[in-house]
This record gives sequence, C-alpha cells and structure tokens, in this order.
Amino acid sequence: MGEGMNIEEKREQEKKIWEYITHEIINKAPYYKQLPFVFKRLSRGLAILEFRIVPKFVNTQGIASGGILASFCDSVMGIACRTLGHHVTTLEINMNYIRPISVESRILGVGKVLREGTRTVVVECEFFNERTELVVKGRASFYILQKDKKGN
Repeated sequence: MGEGMNIEEKREQEKKIWEYITHEIINKAPYYKQLPFVFKRLSRGLAILEFRIVPKFVNTQGIASGGILASFCDSVMGIACRTLGHHVTTLEINMNYIRPISVESRILGVGKVLREGTRTVVVECEFFNERTELVVKGRASFYILQKDKKGN
C-alpha cells in the first residue's frame, strides 16, 4: 500500500482519500453526523478515529455499551475499506471486549485492511484507551458493492 511512492505522492494520495471520505461518507450519511468522533489519520487501507464515550452510550454499569462499541468498530473498519475506494456492506463482524471503557473516556480506533479481494475485504480494528491499553479488538469481512471508478 503506497510502496514505491515518494513523500509528495503519498501526501497527495492521503489528501485525495481525506477529501473522498469527507464527501462520500460524512456529507452523505446522516448516521456519521450523530457519532462523536474525529478523524486522526486516513490513508490507503487505514483509518484512525478518536471517539468519545458520551453518557448516552453507557449501560447500567456506567461503562460503554457493547453494542455502541461494535457500531464504532464497524464504522472504523468500513471507513478503512472506503479508503480503497470501495462501497461496502458488512458481511460478518467479530468482537472481543478486553477492558471496560468508562463514560467520558476517549478511545482511539485503528482500522486496517488485512486483505483486499475482488469481492470481499477483510479488516481488523483495535481500540485503545487513554493509557494506550487495548480495550476492544474486532475483525470483519465486507462485501464490495461497487468499486469507485476513480480508483483511490
């Protein structure tokens, strides 16, 4: 992913990916406007986002709901797929909840494409807390609905 590119070419590619993701996802999907996240880094096959666990996302124990964490993980992995220029849908997802995440915590979500096939993409996601401890690990397969004609 990006081997053989000079620094300027890599920067230009990352700029195009950033513009594509912002236009195609954030501006067109109301769901993403509801999530408290910021992009930290986007490059081909990689998405890094920071999420804040707000009170409406916690369960009765005062920790982040497993459902919202699965949704965040699915989003990070889906965005990693979109950096390849693919319109995708989730086929399956597997989650491991390793440590509890308390309300008002910030978590860093790192989604990486492991394999890009002709019809599916396999992606993993890791979430880290503010102490850089692994708190969630996920993996998913996505079906490629359409490849972008521009070929990011």
